[in-house]
Amino acid sequence: MTMNKKRWVVGIILLVSLFVVSDLFLWPSGKVGVFNTAKRGLSGAPQVTLNGQTLSYQGKVDFEDIDALEEYAASDEGIPLYKALHTPPSPPWIYVKHEHTTFFRYNIPKAPWKM
Repeated sequence: MTMNKKRWVVGIILLVSLFVVSDLFLWPSGKVGVFNTAKRGLSGAPQVTLNGQTLSYQGKVDFEDIDALEEYAASDEGIPLYKALHTPPSPPWIYVKHEHTTFFRYNIPKAPWKM
C-alpha cells in the first residue's frame, strides 16, 4: 500500500470515528444523531420538527389499510403528521405521507433512561 492510500484509509477511519463519537454524545441527550440524519437524507424523507424537536427517522412503512391512520398534528414546517388509530396522545410512531399507501415513520427521540 502506498503512502497516499494509507492517508486516505486513515482519514476515512478518523472521519467515521468522529461521527460515531458525536452520535454517542448526542444519544444520551435525546437528540437526532449524524447517522440517522444521513439515513433520512438518503431515503428522501423530509426533516420533521414537532414543537421545536427534530424527530428521529425510522424508515418507510406501507399501509394497506390507510383508514388505520388518523391525522395527528402539523409539523413546525406545516407537514401533516399522522398516527395510528387508538394510540395515546403522544404516539410511539408518527407518520408522514410519501406516496398513496407509503409513509415515512418517525418517533420522538428520548434519552435511553427515559424510554
